[in-house]
Amino acid sequence: MYDPKDRGFPEGFSLIDRAQVAMLRELASADARLVVKGGMAMRIVVGSLRLTKDIDFDRAADISTASVRASVRKALVYGAQSARLLGHQIDELKVTETTVRMRLSGSLAGTPVKFVVEVSGRRKLPDDCHARITVTPPSRYGIAPFTISAYTHDMLAASKIAAVMSPNRNVPRDVYDLNDLLSAQPRHLLQQHFDHQALVDWKRECLSKITAITFDQANTELLPYIPPDLRESLNERSWEEMTLNVAEQVERWLA
Repeated sequence: MYDPKDRGFPEGFSLIDRAQVAMLRELASADARLVVKGGMAMRIVVGSLRLTKDIDFDRAADISTASVRASVRKALVYGAQSARLLGHQIDELKVTETTVRMRLSGSLAGTPVKFVVEVSGRRKLPDDCHARITVTPPSRYGIAPFTISAYTHDMLAASKIAAVMSPNRNVPRDVYDLNDLLSAQPRHLLQQHFDHQALVDWKRECLSKITAITFDQANTELLPYIPPDLRESLNERSWEEMTLNVAEQVERWLA
């Protein structure tokens, strides 16, 4: 993993990243039945350069909500201590039988740090769709390498397709992540985990749905999380090309 400071991000991004990585290490040691997904999985599995605002996990069915709640709280405390945050606070935003969502907030030298961790138990973990990955944090963090369970390239791609085609979702990071996943082979997972009619509908709608995500949205919601030295390569023209390439590949997968 790269250090955001080395790529020109403001110090606040490194503080958040350090707290996130420390939290991730603590959770990995607490329970291997938690599988990281979303933006953090894109970083540790695919090598994505996009920093993630929040961290999401799926959990195995045999883990109790009480156990997850305790593990997440302990991990967030560890993350706050590792990043040397002052006045850190952990808020429980949601605790149900299917979801545990907590937020860590604090500051260092006047720089605020805040992010959310969510662990979901809404679905059974698919077999053969996650693997143990070794994470090597930036040396400046002083955190030893560790191993964590994360979804594979194919599962990340299948999940991202479902996300980008969600009727109420319209976020640029889905396009960016799918562009990083163009070489994946998620077809068997799409067939296995999604209704056939949904795949037919997604294929019909994917070109218009994906290309409707504009560069103005990307400029506001995505570019702040991309290394500053790479932002110039994302302009209106290159964004339109990316959305079109992603839409065409998603259409082929769905076909």
